[in-house]
Amino acid sequence: MNSKNLKLGVSIIIPCARPNEYLVRLLDSIYSQTNVLNGFIEIILVFNGDRDFLVEMIANQLNRLQTRQSVRLLYNSLGNASVARNMGIEASSREFLCFCDDDDWIGDAYISELYKMADSSSIAFAPIVDVSVEGQKDYREDINEFLLAKSPNALSLYSKAITINACKLIPAVNAKQILFDESLKSGEDVVYFCEYINRFRPGFTHVDSLDSRYYRLKTANSTSRQSMSYDFNVEQRLDVIKRLVDISSFDIIGFFQSKVNAQLSFLNKYYDKNPSSLNRIKESFYHRDLSKLTLIKDSKFYINLS
Repeated sequence: MNSKNLKLGVSIIIPCARPNEYLVRLLDSIYSQTNVLNGFIEIILVFNGDRDFLVEMIANQLNRLQTRQSVRLLYNSLGNASVARNMGIEASSREFLCFCDDDDWIGDAYISELYKMADSSSIAFAPIVDVSVEGQKDYREDINEFLLAKSPNALSLYSKAITINACKLIPAVNAKQILFDESLKSGEDVVYFCEYINRFRPGFTHVDSLDSRYYRLKTANSTSRQSMSYDFNVEQRLDVIKRLVDISSFDIIGFFQSKVNAQLSFLNKYYDKNPSSLNRIKESFYHRDLSKLTLIKDSKFYINLS
């Protein structure tokens, strides 16, 4: 898509499994955005399920939002978050877009502050805060390491924040040229943003204010807290690794290696608890044509991309 076909403003894409009090909180936080004109924000809700029932549950929030901003409702019959995000990207009409999960929320100046820093060749980041169901906050210094960055090309400092859906504003004209991999059961955000970095080589910038934070709810169902299983820890991780290997580039191989290592950490946790699964794991590597890159040392699996 030509950027001339896009309107000024920001599209917020929200895949939604089932409306609840968390989605109400997110929509309220969007309604409360400061320093943005009416119609500047386009909210795209992509629902799974019965449309009438879903809309009825959040009718008050939608009606209130529509007095200030544009609201679009889409329906995804497949129940797949990647499908929902791809639908949202395709439907978006603003020059920049961002993703929000339906149980997260944003600070009052999240959109306006990010937009001030945004341009067509960069990704703008905001600090992320993990919040437990009980309300305990974790300011995630590991992800927010980019706050120390002095250069727009400090890929290593932005690395952890790059490959999560949250806490960033990206140019829509670029986002629309890549699809989330709908065949992946998890880790699709890692692959999507690695492909984005490899293809467009953006610069990076960030905001750092209390009211521009992205708040991420952490529950027992969060991906990083899923129960250990062969499917999640081995099969799904190797599916992601295979995609990363296929799209990696030598000049930023360290970036891709770090992402592969992160996936392998889940696999190695499983192997540590289930050493009798060695041959089965080897077979899973083999079926994805990853065996030649693989080394087993000190009871751990390694993949060397260089």
